[in-house]
Order: sequence, then C-alpha cells, then structure tokens
Amino acid sequence: MNLLSQLFAKPPEKPDYSGIYTSPNHKPVETLGECNQGSYVRMYIPENPYHNDKGNLIAVIYLHGFILGASEIYQSHLEHLVKQGYYVIYPNYQHGFCQFDQGSRFGNLDDLIRASLSPFPISPIGWIESAINSTLKAYEHLNLTEANVETYLFGHSLGGLFALSWPYYAKEKVSANMLPKQVVVADPIPDSQSNIPSIIRNIIDRLGGFKDKVDIVETGADLTVPVAILHGNEDTIVPKKSWISPFNSIETNEKKMYLSFTDKRLFSVVIHADHGQATVNTSFVRDPIARNFLGGVGVENNLNWRYIWHALDQVIRFGAKSHELKFDMGNWSDGKPAKEIKVYLPS
Repeated sequence: MNLLSQLFAKPPEKPDYSGIYTSPNHKPVETLGECNQGSYVRMYIPENPYHNDKGNLIAVIYLHGFILGASEIYQSHLEHLVKQGYYVIYPNYQHGFCQFDQGSRFGNLDDLIRASLSPFPISPIGWIESAINSTLKAYEHLNLTEANVETYLFGHSLGGLFALSWPYYAKEKVSANMLPKQVVVADPIPDSQSNIPSIIRNIIDRLGGFKDKVDIVETGADLTVPVAILHGNEDTIVPKKSWISPFNSIETNEKKMYLSFTDKRLFSVVIHADHGQATVNTSFVRDPIARNFLGGVGVENNLNWRYIWHALDQVIRFGAKSHELKFDMGNWSDGKPAKEIKVYLPS
C-alpha cells in the first residue's frame, strides 16, 4: 500500500443488504392526522411482510429527535427497515415541520423552532402522549392491534428518551403488542429539558418555555426489556458522562451503553461520532447550524450502516439481545480497520 493510497483512503463501503431485503418494494407511504396538531403519523408498509420464526409480524416505532420531525432526516434508515418487511410507524409528535423540500432551508433557528414546536409553552409529556395516540391509530388503521405483532422501539435524541419512556406512558393505553420487545436508541437525552444548546433554550424561553418534563429518572422504572443506548464519543449535545447516573434508573439489568468514535484519515472523509450520527439528511439548515446547534450534519455513512442500523438489525432480524450486540466496523480502502465500538456503561 503506497503513501498516496493511505493519505486518500476511502471509508468502508456500504454493506450488501440484498440477503435481508425480502420486501425490496413497499406500498405508497400512508399518513394520518394533522401536522400542526401533533397527530401526524407516516406509515411505511411492506409489500411482502416479514414473519419471524414465531410467525409474528414486526413493527418498528421510530421516534425522531428534538425539532427533527421531518421523516427525510432519517429516510434511508426508514427505507432500510421497510425493505426488510417490517411495518414502520413514524409519528411526528411535535406541532409542525413534517417534511421539507430538497433545496429549501430555514434561515435561522428561530424560524425552525417556531415551525416545529408551537404552541408555547411546549409540553414534552404532551408530545409523547401524542406519539402514543397517533401510533395507536396507525396500528388500528393497519389492522395490527389484534394481530400477532412484535414491536420494537427506536428513537434518536429526544425520541430516544421517549422510546425509553414508552412503557411508562403507554402501559395503560395500548394493547400488549404495542409495548416494546426491546428498545434501541441513539444519543438519547436523559430528560427533556437538559442538554439543550443555550441559544435554542433562550429562544424557547422567550416564546413561552416548557410546561412539563419527561425524565428517565422517573420513567425508567417501567423499562424492563433489553435496552441498547448507542452513543457517540464526540456528542457535544449529550456528553457521554450525562448518562452515568441516569443509566442506573433503567430498571432492567439487560442494558448496555455503547460508544462510537470519530474516524478519519488525513485527506479523507471524516466520519463523525456526534449527536447527529443517526441522521442522514439535515439539508433543511446550513451545515454550520446543524453542526453547532443540532449536534451534527446528517449524512449516511459507516456509523449508520455498521452501528446504528446494524444494532437494530441484530435485535430484530437475528434475535440478539440489545445488551449483547457485536459490531464489525469494516476496513478503510487502505486496509486499516475502522474505529471499533466500545462499551461505556456499565463500565
């Protein structure tokens, strides 16, 4: 391997998913509810639904991050799941910003926050209740409420907190098959008011502030299924140490917090292990805004394929427990292995 090849090494290539894409085509996306009322939900429906070895259908409830409601932000992951034959339910639980057009951008954070969060004061408890209610309507619409369905929850950032808190708020409202078999989350916040960048917090406070709070210290008592927290070592929005104490509030002993690491070569693409590692498209704002205030620029790369996506694939497709995941991050074109995933908690 010559020096030039090492300096300009290419990151690991996208894996071949043809072996698990048993439903490569899906039906047109269906929607229910109203965007400006927090009741909007998108339903990704496979043409050839997957049945596991127990004969059960699979549903994935996918919960977006704070002010990241548009499904385009996670689109290729949503497509990756439905192509495997899973029903994917994507509720936009905040009031607005349910989609964006390529090339259109918010000029500033104030406009984005107004488009995503009104009315004020905002209610995180109201948001998770909206997510539960719209998901329940989606299950009813898809005739999944009484079906043999295994449900898995995935969430990013605030949506990660909501996925971890789902049993606490949903246990008295939904059928048993809408409660998660396992939970996998990416860069979750431990409560709905901490870890918000000060400039965003100042805008929210000026517009009316928070009405209430969702907190894993309270909700974790009802989380008794296997849990995986997929975090990034370079997450500046939610530094890894933010989870040291809250991690103990999660009731199950089948839990683990994993950690990814930024990967780069001198003149090559940098793969950032930041707060935005689960996102694939943040073009609705300029990159500096995404990087500084949303925690990272959304781009599909190795941390999606072999970390975020693969974690959920292991759990659903291959029957792994969330606290027993294994990761092979592949090799750069110069033959050097990509940065490995490590366990952070329990230490």
